[in-house]
Amino acid sequence: MKLARAEPNSGSLNDTQERTVDGVGEAGNLKILIAVQYNGYQVYEAVPQNTAQVEALSNLELSESFDFWTVVRLNGPTDIMSPPEQVEELLEFLKSHSIKYKQKIGNVQQLIDEQSIRSEVNQKPSSASYNLTWDNYYRYDDIREFAYALSASYPELVTVSVAGKSYENRDLILIKISSGGSGTKNAIFVDGGIHACEWISPATVTYIIRELVENYAAHPQYIDDVDWIFMPLVNPDGYEFAHTESRLWRKNRRVHDETNTTCIGTDINRNFDYHFNEGGSSENPCAPTYNGGQPFTEPESRALRDAILAEANRTKSYLTVHSYGQHWLTPWGWTTDLPEDYDAMFALATDAVAALTAVYGTPYDIGSSANLLYANSGPSDDWAKGVAGIPYTYTIELRDKGPVYGFLLPPDQIIPSGIETWEAFKVIAEAVAQMTHLVIWLAVVCPILAAVQRYDGYQVYEAMAKDIPQLEALIDLEQSESFDFWTRVRINAPTDIMAAPDQVNQLLNYLSKYQIEYSIKINNVQELVDHQVETPKLGPHSPRYNMTWDNYYRHEDIVEFAYELAATYPHLVSVSSAGESYEGREMVLMKISSGGDGTKNAIFVDAGIHAREWIAPATVTYIIRELVENYEAHPQYIDDVDWFFMPLINPDGYEFSHTNIRLWRKNRRPNDDVNSTCVGTDLNRNFGYHWNGKYPLNTEGGSSDSPCNEMYHGPEAFSEVESKVVRDAIWAEANRTKSYLTVHSYGQYWLTPWGYTADLPDDYDQMYALAAEAVAALTAVYGTEYEIGSGTVLLYPNSGPTDDWAKGVAGIPYSYTIELRDKGPVYGFLLPPSEIIPSGIETWEAFKVIAENVAKMP
Repeated sequence: MKLARAEPNSGSLNDTQERTVDGVGEAGNLKILIAVQYNGYQVYEAVPQNTAQVEALSNLELSESFDFWTVVRLNGPTDIMSPPEQVEELLEFLKSHSIKYKQKIGNVQQLIDEQSIRSEVNQKPSSASYNLTWDNYYRYDDIREFAYALSASYPELVTVSVAGKSYENRDLILIKISSGGSGTKNAIFVDGGIHACEWISPATVTYIIRELVENYAAHPQYIDDVDWIFMPLVNPDGYEFAHTESRLWRKNRRVHDETNTTCIGTDINRNFDYHFNEGGSSENPCAPTYNGGQPFTEPESRALRDAILAEANRTKSYLTVHSYGQHWLTPWGWTTDLPEDYDAMFALATDAVAALTAVYGTPYDIGSSANLLYANSGPSDDWAKGVAGIPYTYTIELRDKGPVYGFLLPPDQIIPSGIETWEAFKVIAEAVAQMTHLVIWLAVVCPILAAVQRYDGYQVYEAMAKDIPQLEALIDLEQSESFDFWTRVRINAPTDIMAAPDQVNQLLNYLSKYQIEYSIKINNVQELVDHQVETPKLGPHSPRYNMTWDNYYRHEDIVEFAYELAATYPHLVSVSSAGESYEGREMVLMKISSGGDGTKNAIFVDAGIHAREWIAPATVTYIIRELVENYEAHPQYIDDVDWFFMPLINPDGYEFSHTNIRLWRKNRRPNDDVNSTCVGTDLNRNFGYHWNGKYPLNTEGGSSDSPCNEMYHGPEAFSEVESKVVRDAIWAEANRTKSYLTVHSYGQYWLTPWGYTADLPDDYDQMYALAAEAVAALTAVYGTEYEIGSGTVLLYPNSGPTDDWAKGVAGIPYSYTIELRDKGPVYGFLLPPSEIIPSGIETWEAFKVIAENVAKMP
C-alpha cells in the first residue's frame, strides 16, 4: 500500500492564521495566532505483537506518511497521529497486518486549544517579580525572567549565567543553586526542554527550582548538602516555534545549508558524541530524529556539553527531563547491554520512583532505554555517563502514560507533576549528599593519578587539505568542535586531529568523503601521557633543587629552581615575583646579568603560555641552567648581554594539565564576566595589538570570541592577569631589549610576526637572516630541521599573540615565536622526557647566535 503523507493545515511564517475565541472571561475576544492546525487529526495506539508486525510498523514509520509520537517496539504501545483524510488508510494498514489498535486522541486540535486558551487567559502572576504560576504553560521570555527574578530575590542561593546562545541567538540560561562553600560539594545537573513539543518538561523543572529556593527554610538540607545546576530550557528556538507555529515540533531550528535541504532542525538528543549514529537516529535531515550528520553540530548541544563538563568532576547525578510515558530510564540507548553499575543505578531509581508514586499513585517503569523502550544513539544521558563520567545518569519521561494526552498534557497537570517529581528529586539529593568525593581525594592525596581525563584508545591522525573544498571541509569539522585539532587547518600542510576511540570511524569516514589524505600519527594517546608522568628520578647532580631535565617537573619545582639558583649565584641571578596568576601562583621573573649600569642590550624569554606544551618550560629552564652553572665555559653570553626569563607564564593551566586534563591549553580563569560556564582564555590571543580576530576567515584571524573555544581571546585585550603581568615585565626593559623569544611547541618552526596579516614586517629580511643563522646552529647539533617564516604565511592567522605585541607595541625588533620539537608523526604535544635534554642542547646553540648578535647591536 502506497501512503501519501498529508501535512497539517499551515501557512508560512508570513501567513499566520488568526482564530478568535469568544467568551473567555475578562479576556473577551481573545485572538490566538496559529500557523499549523490539527483539526480532526487523530492519534491511535498500535501494539505490534510479533516480529512481522514490528517490521510493518517500522516500514510505515520510515515512509514518513504519518507522525509517530513514540517509537515502534515489540509488545509496546506505538502512538501514531493521522490527518483526517488518512485515518481510513492507517486503520486499513493496521488491519491488514492484524495489528491491535485503539483510538487515543479523537481530535488533536481540541487538546491544543485547551492548552493555548488557558495559557493566554489566566495570566495571574503569583509573584510580583515573575509571571510563572504553574497552572499554565509559559514562554521562553517568562522562564528567563523567572530565573533572573529568583536570583535577584535570593542572591545568597541563586546565581544565573548564560551557558551559550541558541541558533536563533536566545540565551541558554544556567541556574546554580547553592548555599555556598568552596565548590567541592557533590552536585546534581538537571535539564529540560530538549524536545520542543514536551512542554511539561520545563514546566516541571521550573516548579522544582521554585520549590528548592522559595521553600528553602522548610528543607534547607537539599541545598546545604548538595549544589544544583539547572538548564531548564535547552531548546528555546524549538520551544518558541512550538508555541507560535507548529505545536508538535520536536527539533531545534537550525537551517541545514550544509545538506542542501529545505528541512530544518536537528534532534538535539541524538547529537551527542557517544556511540553517535549507532541506531535509533536518522541521517535524513527531514526526519524528527535527525542526528545532525555528526556530533555536536548544534550550538545547543555544545552549550549543554560544556556546562556539564564544567562541573563533571563533582556531579554525581544527571537528570534530563522529557515526556511522555512515565519511564525512569538508565543508559544505555545505543545497546541493550547494561552499564557495569546498573544494579546501583536501578536501586536508586527504584527509591526515587517509590517516593514519586507514593504521592498520587502515578506508576513509572524503570529500565535501560534500549531494553525498556528502543535504541537511541547520541542522547545526552549516554554521553553524560560514558564521557563526562557522571555515575547516576537518568532520562525521566514524565506524565502521561496514556491513552489520553501524550505530548498535550493539560496545564492542570503541571503542579501534580511538579509535586510528585520533586519527591523523587529529594531521594536523589539525599543519596548524592552521602556519596564519597573520590575525585577530591585523588586530587589531594595522589595528584598524578587525579587526571580525570584519560586518553585510552584516543588516536591522532594527520590530514592534508590539498584544495579549497578540502580546506573548507576541515575548517567546518574544526568549528563543529567534535574533535580536538592539535594544529590549525591550512592548505597543503599537515593538520593533526585527535579522535576518541568511538569517533575514529566517524573521522575517517568524513576524511574519505572529502577525499582528504590522512595517516595515523599516534595510535594510543594515553601511552604517551603515561610516559610523561612517570615518577621523577630526582637526579643527584644538585642537592639544591629537584630538577634533572630527564623528567617534566611541576610549578613548585620550577619556582624552587629559580630561587635556589639565585641563592647560589647571587652575582649572576636575581629573582623577583612579576605577579600572581588567577589562582594565586607566583610568576617568577629571573634576571641573569654579570652587572653593569643597566644599559646593556637585553634578551627577554618566556615559556609555558600554553599549558599542555610541557617541553617549553623544560627547555627554557635547561638553557637558564646552562647559562648560569656553566658560566665559566662561556662568560660572554652573560657579560655582553642581560637576560630576562619568565619560564612559566601560565602556571594554573600548567598545573591543571598535570592533575586533570593533560591536553589543557588555556589559563584557568572562569568566564563569569561573559556569563559562560566555560573556563579559560588563550593567553596568546589576549595581547593588545590587532586583538580580536576570528579564525580563519577575516583578515585579523586566529582567535575566537567563544569562551568555550581553545583560542578564546578573552572579553578584551589584557583581560587576564597573566597577560598583564607579562606585558608589564616586558615593558619594564623594552627600551634596551633587542630580542624577544617566546617558546612553544610543536612543529619545529622559527616564526616572525605578523600573525594578524600575511603582510611582512618592514625589517623582515633582517629578521629572517638572524633566524636563519640561529636555526643553522640548532640543526647542526642533531640535524633537527626547522622552517622559518612569518606566523600567518608559514602557519595560519593568529591575532593577539605576544610576539606581534612585543614587536608592534613594545618595539622589540627581533621578536620570534619558537615552536620546539617534534615535527614528525610521533609525539605532538606529548614529547617524552628523553627529548628534553636534546631539545635544550640544540635550542641553546640557537640562543647563543641570538646573544652574539644582540651584543653587537647599537
